[in-house]
Amino acid sequence: MANNEIKTNAEIYREQRKARLAKAAKKKKSGKGDKVLSIFIKIVCIVTVVALALYFVAQILTSVLCVPQKVLTAATYNGEKLTVAEYNYYYNSLYNQAVSYSQYYDQQQSGMGAQYFDTTVDPADQEYTGDNADENVVTWADYFRYHAPEQGFIVKELYKRATSDEAKNAGFALTEEQTTEMNTAIDEHMATLAENAKTADFSLTNYIAKTCGEGLNEETYRELLERDYYAQYYLEWYQESLQDEISSEDVNVYYNAHKADYDIATLRFFTVSYAAAEDGSTDPVYTKEEAKARADQFVAKATDEAAFTAAALEFAPPSLADSYKEDSATLASNLTKSSLSQLTEELTDWSFDNARKTGDIKVFDVADYEAYYIIMVVSPAAKDTASAGADVRHILCQAETTKTDAEGNQTALPQAEIDANLAAAKTEADKLLAEWKAGEATEESFAALATQHTDDTGSAETGGLYEDITSSSQYVAEFRDWALAPHTKGDTEIVKTTYGYHIMYFVGAEAEQKWETDVRAAIASTTFEEFSNGIYDSIGESVELNDQIIKFFANRLEKTISKNIANSLSTAY
Repeated sequence: MANNEIKTNAEIYREQRKARLAKAAKKKKSGKGDKVLSIFIKIVCIVTVVALALYFVAQILTSVLCVPQKVLTAATYNGEKLTVAEYNYYYNSLYNQAVSYSQYYDQQQSGMGAQYFDTTVDPADQEYTGDNADENVVTWADYFRYHAPEQGFIVKELYKRATSDEAKNAGFALTEEQTTEMNTAIDEHMATLAENAKTADFSLTNYIAKTCGEGLNEETYRELLERDYYAQYYLEWYQESLQDEISSEDVNVYYNAHKADYDIATLRFFTVSYAAAEDGSTDPVYTKEEAKARADQFVAKATDEAAFTAAALEFAPPSLADSYKEDSATLASNLTKSSLSQLTEELTDWSFDNARKTGDIKVFDVADYEAYYIIMVVSPAAKDTASAGADVRHILCQAETTKTDAEGNQTALPQAEIDANLAAAKTEADKLLAEWKAGEATEESFAALATQHTDDTGSAETGGLYEDITSSSQYVAEFRDWALAPHTKGDTEIVKTTYGYHIMYFVGAEAEQKWETDVRAAIASTTFEEFSNGIYDSIGESVELNDQIIKFFANRLEKTISKNIANSLSTAY
């Protein structure tokens, strides 16, 4: 089971709220049929001839007052009941998860979301794409229908554990920050619902019933949201507590058994292509034999790192010559074995072989890329001894190196203009650092200066703060390397990067090394997965579904979703 199977509405709402705040900051089992519903349905069938009035009464009870949803049982587990109202809530929860993931995939790569879950297509008309479906799950509608009870009972079980004396004695309790986060998020969500209800000319209770789940009102909906938050916080606490229980001996044993997953190496790369010429390219084209001979010539000249860098500039295609003027053009730091897996097994195994030493160099034919790769070892594979997380503040004095042409394309500025911009940025950095040193010279005063002067809009409002920087963080190399170098709190320095000049302020760093933290996380993740799978499997095997009730009310949910999709599409077009 994937851990996201027990992801709750709380986590979705937390993610959505964080996204809103960030934006604002920037401008099956088949079970026993429920006897009550069976009798109700039979009575309706028997008196159809004389029951037109009763039909309207039933509609009022079901659609307006939502009486059946509040009292009927959709599923049971270990003697516990899941009402139809709760079933509706968790059905919508699963649907919201699918929509959320689809939107996330679309943000990462346009169009990918629809391959996972197409939000423009009725769930009943698209095949379920997950890997954890029961045999009765064919469509996404089937998945929502049959897994909503499991979702509900999982959250109930986690909530029960979170509020138990056992959890309290073990140290679990909502922090003040979590309590504030939970209450604020729920209040904001309820305020949005109230505003939408007013716009739609509904009472809040009726609007909640129509959009969040029939049978719910403001009070019960709040209770379910709070239950979700407790469950999510408990999961986070449980996983963190697992790491605290892992001994140093356990870490070393696990590391020695999985060295290839955690060791990092620093390599230099250069490629000689034998691919066909691209349209419009004026670079030389080599046959495979010519490319191999050229790669061998490169190796003969690359007797050390400096010679490798010089050879790269000499052998670079004309279109890339400027980029190879930078020493970093051939350098790849903090590589893991898996990061090279897209190349060849021979190249990867050689690069991470225990026999490797600094200066080793070799040519590899990577047929998938139609190129010879020349690899030089700078630092052989070893433990990642950098901090498990460093915090810094910075003030960026940016130096423009490009401009936008009439067609909207970015083009490089003349070198003389770039040099002038760099000089101006350095002067500004020196001035700001001197100003800070002449004042209180505290972290607070540095943060205030950053908010006022930094050209990094992403960190201006946090006083230039970046936290939890590790060797695998995607920061420009000079910035990341300074953050991870040995420092004392309050150390400052001006660092040059491709963006200009950064006035750095060291806040602090974790004492534990990254490889240790990564191994602890892996051990804890395995234990946590066993824990979550155990809950999921035990509930999945024991839940008894009330087929007739689920069929009736799931059909209502599916019709509502289908109607909403149709309305959304008609509005969009």
